Amino acid sequence: MLINLSLPNIKEKLKCELSVVIPVYNESLHIIQVLDEWKIIFNKLKIDYLFILINDGSKDDSLKIIQNQNFKSVVINKRNSGHGRSVRLGYDFSLTHTTSNYILQIDSDGQCRPNHFDKFWNEKNNYDFILGKRVNRGDGIVRKLTSKISSYLSSIILGSNLNDPNTPYRLISREILEKSLKYIPESFDIHNIALTYSIKKNKGSIKRLDISFPMRMGGENSINLTSVAQMGISMLFGLYLLKKKNKW
Repeated sequence: MLINLSLPNIKEKLKCELSVVIPVYNESLHIIQVLDEWKIIFNKLKIDYLFILINDGSKDDSLKIIQNQNFKSVVINKRNSGHGRSVRLGYDFSLTHTTSNYILQIDSDGQCRPNHFDKFWNEKNNYDFILGKRVNRGDGIVRKLTSKISSYLSSIILGSNLNDPNTPYRLISREILEKSLKYIPESFDIHNIALTYSIKKNKGSIKRLDISFPMRMGGENSINLTSVAQMGISMLFGLYLLKKKNKW
């Protein structure tokens, strides 16, 4: 199902136990393999799932490919605005248009491996928020360094040790997501960090599980290093305002 954001709201909620939010940008070569691998684990665990694929203005054939795939899914097509805003759109869609009790966020480049998911699913009734901790990380030096700096500066500004808060591998209960998301502006570029902080301050119970994080299969980032720096500064200022506004 292709969702056109200019259309009126869907009148009936889509039924599923788990909605899977996946931003997509130029992943035409590998996206079907990624979805197929995740479908296998969901079927094995007998989970009623729904892929929510957000095409972030891909310039390749990603949109055409995900429109024509046979998985249980919806495809949201939008102009390019970055990973964070795509994730937020997927979250909002999950809460508004599905019956899912749990929301899983993963990336579309193959770094979020499905072999870890059974550990996450087994803990779903014990914690509000289950977050992957990247033990072995296949990213390049620049991305690793950027992530560490972001985590360090975010923790200083917020006065809270967030410990790799930008990990894209996360399972969230509907209740804590709905409660925590309302504190974050839709325009916030790096939603993962803001949401991790908001869930923590809203007293959500958090579990971190070790995961491997191999090199991406392919595709590309929708932003360059200059954009990353600009977004980083904007994010730090946004986190400061978030903390100040909500007086946590």
